[in-house]
Amino acid sequence: MADLPSNAVLAKLHFSGLSDAQIAKRYGVTRQAVNKRLGLMEISSMPEHRAKAHALVPWDVKTVQYGGGSHHTAYPLEGLKMYLRRLMGDPSLSKRQEADAGRFERKLLKNPGLVLDYDRDSEAGFYWRERTPQDGTLIIAWPLDKEKPAEDLELLEMPSGEKEVQAVPQ
Repeated sequence: MADLPSNAVLAKLHFSGLSDAQIAKRYGVTRQAVNKRLGLMEISSMPEHRAKAHALVPWDVKTVQYGGGSHHTAYPLEGLKMYLRRLMGDPSLSKRQEADAGRFERKLLKNPGLVLDYDRDSEAGFYWRERTPQDGTLIIAWPLDKEKPAEDLELLEMPSGEKEVQAVPQ
C-alpha cells in the first residue's frame, strides 16, 4: 500500500502547483486521499495570498504529526504570515488578522536588530534573535540549506520606515 509523504513535503508539492490528482499519481494513492490530507492541514483550497505567504516560510515547521507538540500555529509564525498577507494586499484579512499583522510590524520596527528564527527541536520553536551580517535586511533568519525564492523575497525585507538595520558583529 502506498503512502503520502510528510505534511511538509505534501504542502511543498501543493504550493508548487501540482494538482491533487498529480500528487496522488506520484504516490500511488487516490486524489481523495491527497485532498483529505490537505484539508486536515487546512490548505486544501488556499487563496493565492495565503498560499504565497505560506510558501515564503522557509522552515519545515513541526506539526502534530511529528508528535511532541506542534509549532504550525505558533503566534510568531501566524504574525509573520498575516504581515506578509497584508503586504500583498489580501482583502480577506479579518480585523483580528489585521491587528496581528500590525503587531508583528510594530515589533519589527521597534527591534530592527532582531530577526525571527526557528528551532524545530525546541519547545517554543520560534524565537527572536540578534541580527547577524548573514541576515542582511531580511526579517527572518533564512536557513543556510534552503534556496531563497526568486519571487516575492522583497516581502521579507525590513519594512520602510525602519530604524537603521544593524547587524551584531560575530
